[in-house]
Amino acid sequence: MISLNHMNRKILMSLGVLVFVVALSLGVTGAFFSDTETSTGNTFTAGDIDLQIDNESYVTDSTGALVASPETSWGLKDLVPGVDHFFDFDDLKPGDVGEDTISIHVGSNDAWMCAAARVMVNSDETCTDPEQTDETGNCVVETDGTNGDLASQLNFMFWHDDGDNVLEEGETPFLGGPLSNIGSAGQITLADSVSSILGQNIPIPGGTTFYIGKAWCFGALTASTTAQDRQGKLPGSTNGPLVRGTGVSCDGAPLNNISQTDKVQGDLQFYATQSRNNSTFTCSQDYTPTWPEEVTRATVGADLTDYVAPAPIACNVTVDSLLPEAAGTSPTINAGIAQAIAGQTVCVDDGTYSENVDVNKDITLASLDGAATTIIDGRVGVTATGVTVTGFTIGGATVSAEGDNGVYVAGGSNGLTLSYNIIDGAGEVGPLPIGVHFAVGGTTGATVNNNVIRNWTATGSYVNPTAGSITYTFNDFFTNNVGIGSDGMSSASILNNEFSANTVEAIGMSDVAGAVTGNEIHSNNFIPVGPGNDVNAYETPAGFAFTLVDAENNHFAGEAEVLRTNNIVLVDTEPAEAVAFPQN
Repeated sequence: MISLNHMNRKILMSLGVLVFVVALSLGVTGAFFSDTETSTGNTFTAGDIDLQIDNESYVTDSTGALVASPETSWGLKDLVPGVDHFFDFDDLKPGDVGEDTISIHVGSNDAWMCAAARVMVNSDETCTDPEQTDETGNCVVETDGTNGDLASQLNFMFWHDDGDNVLEEGETPFLGGPLSNIGSAGQITLADSVSSILGQNIPIPGGTTFYIGKAWCFGALTASTTAQDRQGKLPGSTNGPLVRGTGVSCDGAPLNNISQTDKVQGDLQFYATQSRNNSTFTCSQDYTPTWPEEVTRATVGADLTDYVAPAPIACNVTVDSLLPEAAGTSPTINAGIAQAIAGQTVCVDDGTYSENVDVNKDITLASLDGAATTIIDGRVGVTATGVTVTGFTIGGATVSAEGDNGVYVAGGSNGLTLSYNIIDGAGEVGPLPIGVHFAVGGTTGATVNNNVIRNWTATGSYVNPTAGSITYTFNDFFTNNVGIGSDGMSSASILNNEFSANTVEAIGMSDVAGAVTGNEIHSNNFIPVGPGNDVNAYETPAGFAFTLVDAENNHFAGEAEVLRTNNIVLVDTEPAEAVAFPQN
């Protein structure tokens, strides 16, 4: 007897085989109907918000006429902080006026736009007698301070312009007042979801040019609108402010003398963001100015006014040409040095001392009033370690076996400090006059700081072989034949100096008598254009090792690399500073 379950399994298996056979048969004898449709190059392209600005500027000249100001004008670009200035004007007079029109491009998308301004400096640079009178004696000299008066007397006005740099009828100022108030305005709304200078809450249209006119006045500023010509800016600016006027008037008559010599500096920032899908954006809530960090550039050159004379109590010996020689006093510098013992301070009062000074012990030789009034009419010779010579005018003289020098540093006189001196070779006609002469024999740890070294017909300073570890900082090398010359100079740091109007070269290095290694030359001004500002290297094929001299980040008056040195392989002057370092 066959069970039912068994029979069902057999039937199902048979059907499975049958189905398989049929499917196989169809695959051999036919094909499916089909069709294909293809879409290629499907693309999403994002729009852009790329804020770029140009500026066309006009200002009152020294004759009172309005003229173009190319120094504060530029073409369409991304602004460079510290380089692009909407305002950069000196020697203002009451009644002076200026006008700029900013051209703003926000990219392809409509945009909300905000601005911000801040006053960073408003200081009394000097205090003239008229200024003190009008300020009732309250003028205080300050550098980069906040107590000046110019910001309150400079008035501004901003409007939506059509590009012709003229305030015309129908162009209504949206912001104005003294510069001292603009900084406190914080975020300035040009167009956001609540208000716009184009009306209601209209964004700045993308793909177009948007103009903001701005005028400033040293005095009372008022609108005196010009008739609207509805032409925008015509080629050649034939309908610009030089033809039709600015549309504003400036009256300097109400001013007095309180802002004489005052200085104002400030920053202006623009911000744009898309308006589409950003319907609630407001400048006051959603934009916070992010100002670049203040970059303080290195300064260069000597500042003799920084000289600090020793207090009388610190003077172990005082030299005064009017006093008879006695204990603790001397009429000559050499006699004062003879009285002193190592480690003491010899102070020198005003006067001209006609002597060749020999510093043969570890002392400090310092003037009591600075280089302008304390003069050594002769050379200074250093033959000891740990010597400081500071605060003198040194004229130089010829000494047998030393030559003609201002300061002669014998070999082995380690730890020397020369500071706040004027070392002047005018009138020196001896053999190869040198301002500061480091002699053969080796001197290390020398510092030449804050000196004016000038008028030496050989070299401002010369470094002989084996001398090393010399630091030149904040000096002026003026009108010498060569600024710094050397044979075998090594481990020298030449930083923050001004080399100006030297004749043959600023710095020359030779390995003819010793290895040239480890020299660093940075943050110096080499001016003006010409061979006198070069940093040169002289090597001999069979001589000592001459390693690469690092002379990066100096200012060479805009010269190309090949004009800065006689050997671009040995002297690396790239990168160079495009703008000169400020002088002390």
